[in-house]
Amino acid sequence: MAENGGSVVNGLNIGEFREAVKTVAEQDGSRHAPKKARVQWMGGFTFSALTRNHTFVIDEPAHLTGEDEAPNSMEYVLGAYGACLATGFVLNASLQGVSIRNLELALDATQDNVFTFLGLGGDGHSGFSSINAKLFVQAEADAETLQRIWEKTIETSPVGNSLVHNVVINPALDVIP
Repeated sequence: MAENGGSVVNGLNIGEFREAVKTVAEQDGSRHAPKKARVQWMGGFTFSALTRNHTFVIDEPAHLTGEDEAPNSMEYVLGAYGACLATGFVLNASLQGVSIRNLELALDATQDNVFTFLGLGGDGHSGFSSINAKLFVQAEADAETLQRIWEKTIETSPVGNSLVHNVVINPALDVIP
């Protein structure tokens, strides 16, 4: 499983990837990977989010009087975590020269107490209390190698680390007359 300099593994050109990472690493402030988003209310419980040059809709399910036209915020977080783990696994496997034939993640989560968000009170918080993530993978490597890749993926996941570490949130309000 030697590292591949310029070969293509799992659809990734390893040489180009390494060169792109090198270029990014040379830019001031890039280690902090700043991100931006804007969210605009569309009425009811429907919102449009803009990140980079992408937009997506956020909505609540019908049983909470939403239109159920899109995932809600927590479903996006869960999906983002799954996508982050999939991306990380493909990246780490590719860098080790491990070819993947098939990959899928199944995630399920529970919230500590969603009633606090819904105004029904109670103890706890409205965020996730647990997330289960199971990777199903077929790859050209033994189980031990795949386990090491999976462990590194979990350890380095930006979304996972955002969920488990204390993130400083700086809220502000600007009332427009």
